[in-house]
This record gives sequence, C-alpha cells and structure tokens, in this order.
Amino acid sequence: MNVKLRVITAGMLFFIGGQTILAQEKKPKLDTGTTEKKIEEVVLLGFSKTITQAKSTVASNTVGEIFMKDRPNINMLQSLQGSAPGVLMNAGSGSPGSAKFSLLIRGTSSINGNTDALIVIDDVPSNSSEFRNLNPNDIESYTVLKDAGATSLYGNKGANGVVVIKTKRGRYNSGLKFSYTANTGLSLRPLTKYNLANSQEYFQIMKNFGIDINQPGYELAKEGFQKGTDTDWAKRFFKPELYQSHDLSISTGGKNISTYNSFGYMEQGGAVPTTSFKRFSLRSNLNARSNDNKLNVNAQLGLGFSRRYELNEETNSGIRNNSVQNPLLGVLQGLPYLEANKYQTGKDLQNAIGTNFDRGQNIWVLEDILRPNSIPSYVDQLTVLANVGATYKLTDNFTIGNKAGIDFRQSDGVFGRAPWAYLSLVTMGSAKYGGFERQSTGKDFSFNNVASVNYSGKTGEHSFDASANMEYNKVQVKSTLFGQNGLDPRTYIPGAGTGYIPFDNSATSPYVPNVSAGRVRAGSLSFFGTFNYDFADKYGLNATIRRDATYRFVGENKWATFWAVSGRWNIEKEDFMQNSGFNVLKLRASYGTNGNQNIVAASAGGNPLTPANRAVRDQFVNVTGYGNQSSFNFSYGNPYAQWEEVTQANVGLDFRTFNNRLEGTIDVYDKVTDKLFNSVYTSGVSGSFTISGNNGKLSNRGVELGLRYKLINNENLALSIFANGAYNYTKVIDYDRGSKQEPGSTVIEPGRQLYQWYVYKYAGVNKSNGNLLFQTKDGGVTETPDISDASYVNASTIPKYNGSFGFEANYKGFFLNSLFTFQQGIRKFDNALYWLANPVGLGSNAVGSSNLSSDLLNAWTPTNSNSDIPSLNASNWNYTADSDYFLKDASFLKIRSVSLGYSLTKQQLSSLPIQGLKLYVQAENIYTWTKWRGFDPEPIVGSSLSIYPNPRMFMLGATIDF
Repeated sequence: MNVKLRVITAGMLFFIGGQTILAQEKKPKLDTGTTEKKIEEVVLLGFSKTITQAKSTVASNTVGEIFMKDRPNINMLQSLQGSAPGVLMNAGSGSPGSAKFSLLIRGTSSINGNTDALIVIDDVPSNSSEFRNLNPNDIESYTVLKDAGATSLYGNKGANGVVVIKTKRGRYNSGLKFSYTANTGLSLRPLTKYNLANSQEYFQIMKNFGIDINQPGYELAKEGFQKGTDTDWAKRFFKPELYQSHDLSISTGGKNISTYNSFGYMEQGGAVPTTSFKRFSLRSNLNARSNDNKLNVNAQLGLGFSRRYELNEETNSGIRNNSVQNPLLGVLQGLPYLEANKYQTGKDLQNAIGTNFDRGQNIWVLEDILRPNSIPSYVDQLTVLANVGATYKLTDNFTIGNKAGIDFRQSDGVFGRAPWAYLSLVTMGSAKYGGFERQSTGKDFSFNNVASVNYSGKTGEHSFDASANMEYNKVQVKSTLFGQNGLDPRTYIPGAGTGYIPFDNSATSPYVPNVSAGRVRAGSLSFFGTFNYDFADKYGLNATIRRDATYRFVGENKWATFWAVSGRWNIEKEDFMQNSGFNVLKLRASYGTNGNQNIVAASAGGNPLTPANRAVRDQFVNVTGYGNQSSFNFSYGNPYAQWEEVTQANVGLDFRTFNNRLEGTIDVYDKVTDKLFNSVYTSGVSGSFTISGNNGKLSNRGVELGLRYKLINNENLALSIFANGAYNYTKVIDYDRGSKQEPGSTVIEPGRQLYQWYVYKYAGVNKSNGNLLFQTKDGGVTETPDISDASYVNASTIPKYNGSFGFEANYKGFFLNSLFTFQQGIRKFDNALYWLANPVGLGSNAVGSSNLSSDLLNAWTPTNSNSDIPSLNASNWNYTADSDYFLKDASFLKIRSVSLGYSLTKQQLSSLPIQGLKLYVQAENIYTWTKWRGFDPEPIVGSSLSIYPNPRMFMLGATIDF
C-alpha cells in the first residue's frame, strides 16, 4: 500500500486575519525609545507596483512585524503560520533548516506539478524553494496575493498564489540607529499518545500472544525484565537542545540616501542527535534619490552562509521504512527490555550480532548511526541575493524603470559511512577497507530583469495609469559528485579528503571511485501590460494581460497568454451610506487566468524550473546496467505537452464599522485547473502504454472569513481579538488513471474530493472469536472482505476547514500576544500505530521484534469478549492495511505561539545610554488538542511512518535600541 510510505503533497487552506487587518491596527503608542513605525495601508503587488488599500480591487493580505519579529523560525516563511488569510504554511519536517515545507494558497492547484506559492523578494521573483539563509528579522512585511486579479501580474508563475516580501529599509532624514536583539532558549521533543509498553507490559503482551520459553525472544525479554531494564528509547533518540540568535542592525538616512545594514547569527540544535543548524547572515539595503526626486535608485544585497547537519532520511526517501538505516524509527521500535548503549563501537556491535537483526537487535544499529561522525551528513550553503533597480520620471506622466536581480546558491554536501561504523563493517565483504564518502556540489544561479514604462494621469475625478513591461528570466543549475569507496580509519576525517584508499586498477578492486555531473539551463520571456482606472475614489477597474514563453515547451505551446480583470465599489462613499455606521464597505470582484509551467514538482530545495526539462523530447540515456555494463534507455517525449491553466473567479467584501472597532473581510472563490500534467494512455504497440501529457481537471472552491474587534483601546490598555476561518473543497473534475485504484489508498477520481480515502470499513470485533469485522457492500459484515466491499470515506488528506484565533494585549508597557491554529476534516493513515498496535506486523510477528502499544493488553480474549481491540491472534489482522482501522482523524487545535514581555519607556531609561529596551519570553508549538496519537498532526502527508517531528520551543529574548 504505497500511500503509507510516501508523502502526499496536498493542499489545504489556512486563514487568519483580514485583508490588511492584522497589519493596520492602530494601538496606543508604547514608547520604547524609538519612533513607532506607522504601517501605511498599501498593498504591495510586486514589480515595484503598489496600490492603496482603499483602491485595491484584489484579494490580498499584508502581514506586519507583529507576527514575524522575535520568533525562533529558521525558515522565514514559517512566520506565515497563522498570520495570513487563505494561506497554509506547513513545515513537513522539524529538522533544523529543512527544505521540506508546503506553502499553499487556496488549496492544491496541481496534482503532479508545483503547488507552492511564488515568492517575490524586493520585487524580484525567486526560483528558490528553500529560504534557510534569509534572516527573518530582516523582513519588514509580507503581502499575500490570492485571486487572479493580483496574481495574473506574474502570469506563468502565479498560478499557486504569490507572497511578496519586502525587506527593511532605512528612512530618509533620520538619525543613526542601532538595534541589538538576542534570544536564547530550549527546544523539547514533542510527545505522543501511543502508550508505548514498558518492560513489564511488554512481557505480559508476549505471554498473552502465546510466546513461551521455547520460542525466540522469550528468554531475552525475561532476562531484561528480571534485571529491571526499562529503556525509554525516546530519550536516546531525542534530546533537548539549545537555541540562540543574535541580530544587530544599523540604519540611517540623509536627504538623498538611506541605508539599512544588519548582521545575524543563529544556532539551533536538532531534537535528534547529530542534527543541527548554524547560520551567518549579512544584509545591506540602499535607497537613493535625486534632489528633484525624478531619479530613484534602490539596491539590496543579502549574503548568507549556513551549515546543516541532517539525517540521510531527510533527502533519501528510499530508507524511510528501513529499520537499520532510519533513526527516526528507533523512538517507537526500541524494545524496552533491551539495554541502551550496550555496545560502544560499531566493531563491538558487529562482533555481537553480526547481521542478525531479529528480536529487536536493529535498535543498536540505529544507535550506532547517531554516534558522532559515524554517518557524516552535512551541507554547507552559501547564498547571494542581490538586486538593483531604478526609476526615472521623464515627465509628470511618464516614468521608466528597470529592476535586475540575481539569486545564487552553492551547496557543498558531504555524506558517507565512516570506516568504523557498523554499516560499513558489515557491508565491506572481503575488502580490507570499508566505508564510503560522497562529496557533492550544487550551483543554482537565477537572473531576473524587468523593464517597464509607466503612464499615469488624472482628469477631473477620473484617474488612470497604464504600464508596459518585459520580464526575462534565466536559470542555470549545475551539479557535480565525487564518491570514494574504501576509507582508512587511521586517517579518515569527514569532508577533509583524507583516508581515501587509492584505486589499484584491478578488475575486482572494491575501491573504484564514482563521479557524475549534470547541468540544466532554463529560461522564460514575458511581455505584460496593466491598466488601472478610478472614478471619484468610488469605482475602480484593473486589467492585466501577459504573454509568456518558456523553454519547457515547443511549437505553438511555447507561448501562452494569461489575463485578468478586477473591479471594486467603495459603497461607503455613496450618499445613501451617510450615517450608516460603516467606515469602510467595499465590494470586490475579479476573474482571470494563470499558467503553471512547473508541471512536475521539484524535490525539496530544488529549483522548480528544472524538472521535466525534456518532457517534450524523446530521450536516449546512457546508463550503467547489470554487471556495470553500459546500456541505453529510451523514453518517449510529448511535443504537445503544454501549460497547466488556472482560471479563478473571486467576490469579496471588506468592511469596517462601529467607529473602526470591528473590521473584517469575506471572500468566495472558484478556482479551476485545466490541462493537468499526467500520464496519457496510449496503445502498447508503441512499446509503452503511457506518455506524459495533459490529462485532467480539478477545482478548488472555498469561503474565507476574517474578523477583528478592538475590545479596548485607550491610553493605558489596548486589547484586540481576532477569529478567522476558511472552507476549501478540492474536487477532481476529469482524470484518467487507466485503472481503478486498490483499497487502502487515496484516490484521484472524477467527482470525488482529491486524495479521498478508498478502504474497507471496519465494523468492530467479532465477539465470538476476536477477529476483525468489516462492512460489506450489502450492509452486512464479514471477516474477509473483497474489493467489491470497499467504499469511500468522506475525508481525505486535505482538510476542509481551518483557521485561527487569538488576542493582542498591551498594558502600560506590558504585552501579551497569543495565536491558536486549527484544522478539521482530515484523516491520515497512522503508519506508526499500524506497527505499534498490530501484533502481526508487516507480514511477520511484531511481538518480540519491536515495541508495541500497551493498548494491546486490553485485546479480546474469551474472558474479555467486549473489548474493542481484536484478539492478538486474530487471523485477519492483514486487512487493517487496506481498511480504515488505522485511518485516524488528524484534526487539531494548537497553541501556535505565545509571547509575554515588557517594554521600558524612554523616561525609565533616561539614566542609561540606550533609547529602548524590550524583554520578553516566547513559546512556539506549545500544546496540541487532537485525536491524532502521533508526534504532530499538522504535516500534510498520507501516512506518518517517518517524520522528523517539530519541536516545542521556549525562549527568552531582549531588544536594545541605541
């Protein structure tokens, strides 16, 4: 049942706040010694285009510093969790610096293609899919663009929504300011509710199962139990770790030049031994203008360097269910009556067990993996993010501009097995030296340039502006790999190139090195125009048309046209709305199209432009076959492959009433993706039954609601509450799989929710014999269902409902902020529970091989016939893999973030050489209410077999302004 062993990149809608609601609240000024920043009600559209909130015709949300500042997030996008309406930012791994995340806006817009939103940093669209080297404390604001009226500006890149990021800038005519922020804290392992058995409980389960003195494992368990051994393997495979960060920023500005500079350092240990992350970051932003303000120039430079120690499982999905290579499995598998750290070296372990992993001895192999430098695995990454832009006002109406940017990443990785590691020793065979090391280098360079001509004018109450633009994007990705087989334990140092055993040029030499290299060049060219019209600040109309070309397709499919129109009616400005009590009442509507050229999703951290680069061409590939013999592979291309196309309609209402105390937004949308990239079935006469092509259609329909209310807002106390929710339903309209899917998996079938479960439905325990019962197609029950009895569960791996709520409070310098998030209507296969609460295991007896849940102590027996847990010796446990027995509700309510602190006033600091001081405590991922029994119900996956859990974080911090 493959779905249990693979990540399902599915979408769900995440919603908090309202359209610029969270960013716009005006609070009493709390004097921290610095001038409070007033956030203008401006929507950043990207490409240096902005529009005031009052005149905006699009569905968007701006998130200010309050949800970003001082939070211990390595990936800057994690700050979007719970802070932006219509958005789901989901961390797929808790490994520090992981590139596994999903950033979904309004559901999943593709099945096989890229589904993450486009990230635009300082007006430059990014091709990056990892942002571990960008310091979150350098971010000033995020703007989320959701409907076609906003995203059509990006044509082929905006199909999944857009997040526009603006980094901090200096201000003109401002003094020299220094700010230093320090944080330190602790990350703690998450908790589960699997009720892992201790030694006494496990020994009793073995007896109940029927294992006696004559069977393997009994004496081992008895010996450990009698010695009092009761190992908590979670404490061996998880550990508390420290977090620290230091950020120094300097800003100043004169009449014509302003600058912002920052330096940052952060370090976070991983919950799993041998994993950690360190980062240095440097940023310098410059703005300049001429005396007559006709010429404006800006430049941004961001440098980052990081080292990330990671598990092999992070990038090698092939070992996810490997019980001797994946340490994440050790937490749940380790038998409690086995001693921890029993063998100090890989050689000791080899001498003791050889390659016999029976009776749970694999746990010591996983222990050996987590010894320092046993399995070295780390990546050094250097990033350069730079851009320069200029605009010149030719006349009062005409302005020309250009923005050029580069995004460069170089990742140097080391992975291997040290010659003293157990896995090296047992795989070296007759060779004198074992172990191997792989050193890899990846270079990812992107260049983007946008040239524009803009016209704006006004006649009476009519105002309008128009622009013509050209965008050019070029990408080059190169990779090299060198691998050495055979390492000398006397001189080997991971990554240093020492200890390599030279190749002896014999035909049977085990020390043959391996090398490989690759290069992909990609690019796109676009022409687009915009037109905006406003009458009397009451009515507005915007239009965008864009013509895109990509390297990925050929012929007439190389070019495509996308467009959108949007409009607004500021109802509160009408005469009949006087004294209505509404400060703002704006109706919006939009309709338009986007394209998705990234028809095959990139791997975590990969450039989305590089996959499927030969989808339209036949391929002859030189490969190494059996016995290291050179051979060729052939696959058909499809010259008719083309863009996936997204069409979206949106109607929204923004309002503010009760003297601006209550504000909110409502949006209803219908988003349809056509020409899904998938397998197209062909005649087998050609030698292949499928080729890749456009086949399928799906829709996302939903409603978003956000509310905020200012309960109190006076000189001493400000208290605001917010509550937000969203509903999204992803439905498959047209899709041809060629054959019906098997029970026990998620389905992609027309007329059904995307990734809906198709299973045998569990009907309870047979009280007469303890076997499992399942529903039949005619409403009866059976112990042996067949495929005709399978049915659909009204749930999928994508939640239908999600949202958040919280409050912000300030009282005489004290502040307390909280954020709760939730999702509902999602079910996942609990693969870990399948191993823990299934005594049969994966085709062999799990009892005596790995740990189990103490729930099994209440299993059916002739004297416990009313139990809801089947007999340990039930004859049909194997059907649970294809049923909903382990299909569990993953709905949750989580305390996402809480911060408490105090800001000293300038008067309180008058005797000190500082202008402001803020002290605070911060906690993240604190507690989760859920029926899900695993580490974290949040990751959007079909199963929970191997997931690095997100830790709980507790932090102390201080900010000093000079």
